[in-house]
Order: sequence, then C-alpha cells, then structure tokens
Amino acid sequence: MTDGGEPPAGAAGPQLGGDSAAQRARRALNPLAIAGNLEYDRVLFFSDAVIAIAITLLVVDLRVPDVVFNARHQLAADKQRLLSFGISFVVIGLFWVGHHHLFRYITALDRRLILLNLLFLGTIVFLPYPTALLSATRGDQVASTVFYAACVAATGLMELVIWLYAIRTDGLVPASVSPARRRYETTRLLPVPLVFALSIPVAFAVPVAALFSWLLLVPIGRLLPHTKLARQAGADGDGPGN
Repeated sequence: MTDGGEPPAGAAGPQLGGDSAAQRARRALNPLAIAGNLEYDRVLFFSDAVIAIAITLLVVDLRVPDVVFNARHQLAADKQRLLSFGISFVVIGLFWVGHHHLFRYITALDRRLILLNLLFLGTIVFLPYPTALLSATRGDQVASTVFYAACVAATGLMELVIWLYAIRTDGLVPASVSPARRRYETTRLLPVPLVFALSIPVAFAVPVAALFSWLLLVPIGRLLPHTKLARQAGADGDGPGN
C-alpha cells in the first residue's frame, strides 16, 4: 500500500472493461487516490460509517415512556414518529445504495471529489434533524414539510454533483464507461432531487399531500430500468443488473 495516489511500482491499477489506456491516463494525472489504494478505501469506509451513524441517529427520536398503560394508545401516539423514521430510513438507505453504485464507476479520487463527497455526507448526517421536526409537527405544518423536502433535495443534488464532476474530470471514471452508461447513471440520480423539490410548492398548499407525492419515486424507480436509455447503456455489457 502507498500513502497517496501512486500504486506500487509494477502494480496494475483497477480495471473496468480492461481499459489500460484509462489507467495510464489516471496515473499521468496523478489523482490523490486510485481504487485499491489505502486512501481510496478510507474515503469509502468513512462514507459508509457516516451514513450508518445518520441512520442510527433516526432512532434517537423513538423513545418509549418508562410506564406504558396502554400499548395500543402509545403506538397511536407515536405513529407520526414511526412514519417519519420509516421515510428517512428508506431515503438514507437509498442514498447509500446510490453512493455505493456510483463508486463502481468512480475508480479514482482527487481533492475536489473528496470535498464534494464530504459535503454530501454533511447533508446526509443532518437529515435526522428535519426528520425529528417533521415528526414533532405531525407532518401537517408547511414549514417542517418544506424544510424536510428541501434537505432531501439538497442531498440528492449533492449526489448528482459528485457524479457530474467525476464524469467531467479526466481520470476519475474509466473511458470504458460508455457515454450511454454515463447518461443513464445521471438520469437515475435526477428523480430524488426533482421529486422532493417539486413537492415544496405542493407543501405550501397541502402539507400532507407533499408527503404522498414522495411516493412517486417508487414507480419512477421501476420504470427507469425499462427505458430506451437503460437499454442503450446495457448494450455495453455493463447495464442494470450486471
């Protein structure tokens, strides 16, 4: 292992599609870390740890009184907390899955990308606060719903920025990742920030309706793998499910 971006002498870099030219290009650009090196792994391990902590913090708001005389009434009283926990658990979980997926293709890091990743993690670890606020207001107040939607949209936008920066910077994503695959991965990242951002004007009218509008992500997520763009990306042998 090395303490920076340069691999040991004679060691081959990670390959995606056997793209040795791209590997030579990355070494020439001297990125801070390349997949398989300690510095690269540290960034991913740190990212996983921060996301795990954010999910764990969601449980802090779920407290059971020392004495419960009627469990059914207690569950009814806590239904909004449970709902908010469920929404944010799914949201953060999906961000983690998306982050893990992107780093199948991002095989090198520079300082700017590490900084962008840190900003993304900052938005992730902040999500328990708008979750608790949404829970405390029972999801029927404009300010808490708008704030929650804005925070999730910002997180989704940061994940999109990471990918856009990576594919526009030489040496971070191998050239063997086709333009079709790059466009498809960009498209996959758009629904979350768009749906949550578009739910903000809905929340100003009917806050509870904004919560239901977030469910649009389910059919969108099911339809995307069946689009023409997904088929074009899959034609390279590196499509969805591979």
